[in-house]
Amino acid sequence: MDNIKYVYSNGCSFAEGCGLDNPKKERYSKLIADKFGAEDINQSSGGGSNQRIFRTTFEWISENQDKLKNTLFVIQLTYPIRNEIWVNGEHIIKERQLDQVEWSGGWIHSGHGDDGRWVTSKFGHKIQVDSTVREKVNFNYVPHNKECSEITWRYALGLQSYFKSNNIKYIFFDGGINRLDKTCKIAELVDFIYMTPTYLELSRKFYQGVIQDKMTKCNHPNEEVQIEWADKLYSFYQDRYK
Repeated sequence: MDNIKYVYSNGCSFAEGCGLDNPKKERYSKLIADKFGAEDINQSSGGGSNQRIFRTTFEWISENQDKLKNTLFVIQLTYPIRNEIWVNGEHIIKERQLDQVEWSGGWIHSGHGDDGRWVTSKFGHKIQVDSTVREKVNFNYVPHNKECSEITWRYALGLQSYFKSNNIKYIFFDGGINRLDKTCKIAELVDFIYMTPTYLELSRKFYQGVIQDKMTKCNHPNEEVQIEWADKLYSFYQDRYK
């Protein structure tokens, strides 16, 4: 019998359930947890980086040692060019549809285009940091996609090594974003699942030459895709761990 009492999920908005009417009940992490009769623990954050994903996952691990043997970890990797930079100081941040609030320091999640130009600097999708924060950070030192991909694989390999040494069940996937450079040697060391169709491809199926759009209004997988992807992940789990 399965001994899974907790399903821990982490990722970006694709794992958070962005655009669903009721994310906490409709996203794939909840659906997988229900298959085990387990508790859904989802620490995903829209706009977050792979650094944030691994940092918060390790934080949860360190604070929940008594739960690890009964936990399945489902980790969705995001765009490698997103980064996490700590900035000290007092600044004003602007929340959408909320009043301005004081900020005394924290993680900035940022991304840039292929030319190295920084296009976002924010906490997830909800909070935009004002220009005074960006002026204090030298974004020229943030690497491009290939280097960021290698950094991501090193994080993944470290987390995988911890899982394996402690006999913890886990699944890594990228959801079909396909920005991770999988050609580097270190990527070959990570047990990374490649399922077809991918999570994102399920959202835009071709049927008789017509695109069957299964996206939410904010262009994320809808409820139907959540069900399909939960079934695929659960099937993968059974094949690997049974």
